Amino acid sequence: MQVAFVACALLAIPAIFRAQDTSAAQIIVHRSIQTNDADWKAQTQYSFLRSDVSGSERQTFEVTMLEGSPYERLLALNDKPLRPEQRRQEQEKFEREVRDRRSETPRQRHARITKYENDRADENLLMQQMVSAFIFHLAGQEQVENVDCYLLKATPNPTYRPAVEKARALTGMQGRMWIDKVHHHWVKIQAQVVKPVAFGFILARVKPGTRFDLEQTPIGNVWLPKKFIQSVNASVLGFYGIRSQDETYWSEYRRAR
Repeated sequence: MQVAFVACALLAIPAIFRAQDTSAAQIIVHRSIQTNDADWKAQTQYSFLRSDVSGSERQTFEVTMLEGSPYERLLALNDKPLRPEQRRQEQEKFEREVRDRRSETPRQRHARITKYENDRADENLLMQQMVSAFIFHLAGQEQVENVDCYLLKATPNPTYRPAVEKARALTGMQGRMWIDKVHHHWVKIQAQVVKPVAFGFILARVKPGTRFDLEQTPIGNVWLPKKFIQSVNASVLGFYGIRSQDETYWSEYRRAR
């Protein structure tokens, strides 16, 4: 009896540590969600450059807030400045947009800004859903570009029910998060689909091979996106395959006027 009791106690020790580990991880994640929400809200206070890479094409835009929502102005193609004629056309488009936005009726202005805010809210909702969608484990500590971070591993929570259709992808994913130890900013996130997930009525299916990587950088007291790479492996109606990779890079953040 004593041997059996000791054996059971020894077997229970790893479970106790796992429970403590999970509890600590959940606290870290909850704090990071609050910090990341503040960072997400602060992003609208900045202008920046954004480069979108799809296949062999790279487009670089200057993104600035204009009358309550962003305006994207093309600056370069494949890292080459626009030709004089293209620059003139982009300048004309910008001036026309300024006139249009400043001459909007209150209803038009409200509709434009509301659409922008709703699109951002959808993105933020997915971030908030992560707390419920995953079970987090504290895997250790690592440095990312000289920043001391907690390393957390995330596995699907079997009891999670997606609040919105877009969040369904979370049910088939696992990943890792690097969270800075001092203020709990998100420094780096890696996630990948480990089991197929079906969407909607057209039987679209996201499959293993789909993954994303996000890296952020400190700008003053906040952390803002630096790099996002998304690889998609999906099918529609069971036979039409979709494979793609898109990359986005942000740089030259500056306070918007």
